[in-house]
Amino acid sequence: MNATLPDIRPHEEWFRAYVAAERAREQENPAPLDLKEQHTAGVLRHARAIVAEEAFSPAEARAALLAALYHDVARFEQYRLFRTFRDPLSRNHGQWGVCILKQEARLTEETPEIRRLTLTAVGLHNRYALPARLPEAFLRVTCVVRDADKLDILRVMDDNLHHPDAATRTAVLSLPDTPGLYSPRVLEDALANRVAAYADLSSVNDFRVLLGTWLNDLHFATSRRIFLQEGHARHLVEELPRDDACGAVREHLLNRLNSPC
Repeated sequence: MNATLPDIRPHEEWFRAYVAAERAREQENPAPLDLKEQHTAGVLRHARAIVAEEAFSPAEARAALLAALYHDVARFEQYRLFRTFRDPLSRNHGQWGVCILKQEARLTEETPEIRRLTLTAVGLHNRYALPARLPEAFLRVTCVVRDADKLDILRVMDDNLHHPDAATRTAVLSLPDTPGLYSPRVLEDALANRVAAYADLSSVNDFRVLLGTWLNDLHFATSRRIFLQEGHARHLVEELPRDDACGAVREHLLNRLNSPC
């Protein structure tokens, strides 16, 4: 357990200024950018909880918090230029984020080890599957960001689908909210306790199922505890239809999400 968390306040100050500048350039609809700034704060909060309760070296702990702060740094330019957060319709925001951090010389005052760990985690955090044989330290730091990212995305989706506003369509990747529309592959993955893929989503129903399957892809005991205790995935899955196509998936996911931490 890390009793004292790394102090990354100068990086947080730079990030706030960067977001403010991007927001000032967005003339049409800044709400999605506000959503991403709030999301970053949530990811950093969850990363701190994971780092505080699990065992990490000082370099790993610092890199994990830096990567959590910077993991979505490309999202602001992505939305401003492409009007979407969907990477297939724009650019890979993980690799784009690495480019921005290098261009802005954000990590030049960090040690080479922390710099490499941070850039790797930012570049890989949004991959469906991580590369095989990733060195242990790189894997651990990247997994902190991936877990923390999932935990806050659940909050964002729970808030947006229960209290829709102008940013909701962007948050659900502009997927149709059509009753009875599902991807068979997503439903199959859920029943097999596999993680569903963004590429297979066809509707908001699928998105709800995908979020429920994230319990299968958490890497730390702290992450699993928070996932179940916060209850966002359970709220989202409870709203799935009870029809013939999805009823069994809904019950299967709820049985797992209602399990003790």
